Amino acid sequence: RYCAPYDFDFVCGVKARWAGRRLCDLFASEFPMRPKEYYVKAHAMGRLCAREHEDGPMLAGGNRVRHFIHRHEPPVMADEVRVLTVNDDVVSVWKPATVPVHPTGQYRRNTVLALLAASRRDLGRLFPIHRLDKNVSGLLLLARSSEAANEMRVKMEAREMRKEYVARVRGAFNDGDATPVSNVESLGFDSKGRVAIWRGKKGVTDLDERTLKSFKDASTKFTCIKTLVDGTSLVRCEPFTGRSHQIRAHLAMLGYPIANDVAYGGALVEVERARAIQHACDVTVLNEAGELVKDESLAIDYSAPRKSREQSSDLCPHCPRIVHAGDQAIDLEAIWLHCVRYSGEGWEFECPMPDWA
Repeated sequence: RYCAPYDFDFVCGVKARWAGRRLCDLFASEFPMRPKEYYVKAHAMGRLCAREHEDGPMLAGGNRVRHFIHRHEPPVMADEVRVLTVNDDVVSVWKPATVPVHPTGQYRRNTVLALLAASRRDLGRLFPIHRLDKNVSGLLLLARSSEAANEMRVKMEAREMRKEYVARVRGAFNDGDATPVSNVESLGFDSKGRVAIWRGKKGVTDLDERTLKSFKDASTKFTCIKTLVDGTSLVRCEPFTGRSHQIRAHLAMLGYPIANDVAYGGALVEVERARAIQHACDVTVLNEAGELVKDESLAIDYSAPRKSREQSSDLCPHCPRIVHAGDQAIDLEAIWLHCVRYSGEGWEFECPMPDWA
């Protein structure tokens, strides 16, 4: 699914760590998907500005930065965001993998919230109650008011909710070895703030202060559902805490990474890649009116040559094509991790199992 390209006015306050830096240098390092030459030219044209278009003075706290850009969002798979149940307070949906929940990074319209706003306007404004990673599928709970969202989050933080996922992991999962190890170390992140690591991991001896401070207790219970003929296993995962990448990191640490999760020891599955290529001939576009339309004329031929730098616009490397020039196959990879159930005292929401399970 592709979005029709659109103009977007990005506005943000200067963060503490940005203070004392020049505007173009800052954007070139913080948003490296474009070269510094682009930011210099955009600044000269008034499309990138702070302090009345001056790039000489250093940025300071309290400044506001604006960047008026022409955006081509990366694509997502065209699987439908399925509404499962609706009541006065909560909407439960089946989130497809590869689709972010809310605006993040380069995604604003190819998100669960934007797609529901286009296809189910009767639901009104929705508020995510919990996180679900972009490449993870399954049950997502959305509140119909900020008050309902806060009430559900309080219950979640008090651990009054039970969560259940299913994963397909590499190897024959051994219940006897793994189930007792429910409190599987504390999780932290490396110095780049991206890759989850765990205290006591082999080879990790020198940790900087920032990494040490990032460690938090994380607990997950695993139960083998069945072992499959291809040497993988279906595993029920019950996280008692909600740390980023918790299930993925814990399974990798136990020696049973999610089979197609390349970030944590898995490998790409050619069947999944073939499915993505097959779907490329069926393109759904979210147009300027916020409506979902199909247009086969926009289908992308990835065998066609890319535009040269001379053919590209100085301010948009993607035009005149709708395709995002930075597309990578890995961005459309779904991992075999699926949220199945959320429950509490007197209530329960469920999502059907995925095809790979």
